[in-house]
Amino acid sequence: MAQILLCGARGMLGRRLHELLASGHRVVATELFEQPGIRALDITDAKSVEAMVEELRPDWIVNAAAYTAVDGAESDAASAHAVNVDGPQNLARALAPTGGRLLHVSTDFVFRGDKEEPYVEDDPTGAVGVYAKSKEEGERRVRQVLPESHAIVRIAWLYGEDGGNFVQTMLRLAGERERLGVVDDQRGTPTYTRDAAAAMLKIMDAGILGTVHAANQGTTTWCGLAREALRLAGSTTTVEAIRTEDYPTAAPRPKNSALRNQVLERTIGDHMRPWQEALAAYIS
Repeated sequence: MAQILLCGARGMLGRRLHELLASGHRVVATELFEQPGIRALDITDAKSVEAMVEELRPDWIVNAAAYTAVDGAESDAASAHAVNVDGPQNLARALAPTGGRLLHVSTDFVFRGDKEEPYVEDDPTGAVGVYAKSKEEGERRVRQVLPESHAIVRIAWLYGEDGGNFVQTMLRLAGERERLGVVDDQRGTPTYTRDAAAAMLKIMDAGILGTVHAANQGTTTWCGLAREALRLAGSTTTVEAIRTEDYPTAAPRPKNSALRNQVLERTIGDHMRPWQEALAAYIS
């Protein structure tokens, strides 16, 4: 039974991680503000991080805390950098003298998006946009401080209970409109929080280190994801395919950020289930 410090425990992914990890390990869950059963920890505060790590001496720190406002980061680069770069660096530095390990959650957005096939773990990154660059730099800092005792786990197009997400938004809008226009020229790998959390638990239990992708199998577009979600929900709303330029956003998006879980497949034979199957489980 490991001692685990979980950061970002009330986020959409963090809740599922807390649920799973607590079933077999000793977990101290943290968030920015104290809540029932949750301790307060600001990962951007190096002294606070150092004090908690010294107190707990965790075998693992699981960092699910992140600044995730992709478009908001374009006008608030300082906040994105503080949480996505300084935060994981603080955790890594505090953990380094203890011999503990850090599982740091990252994103498909670290890739430029010009590859035709899904990205594997050792493909070169090339982040575009403030949010993406902050996550890319956060990865680099973790590798630099903990070269032999980190697991950087990239996830993609995340949805699940306990938080706003694309699927939830599409289901809500379908109840209000007869037609929806959704971007059809960006490809990715929709991933259910419960499946991502389960994969992370396997990564920790198996002692897999380095960079690991943990996304449901297969790829689709935002339009394809919306259509499948509405079909599963029994909605009659029509989803029309539009282009990226028809729906401008503050931050650029990669044309293709689909992930392949090559490391999971090779190490423990875990392919994760197809995104359609995972989406059906979420909708039901």
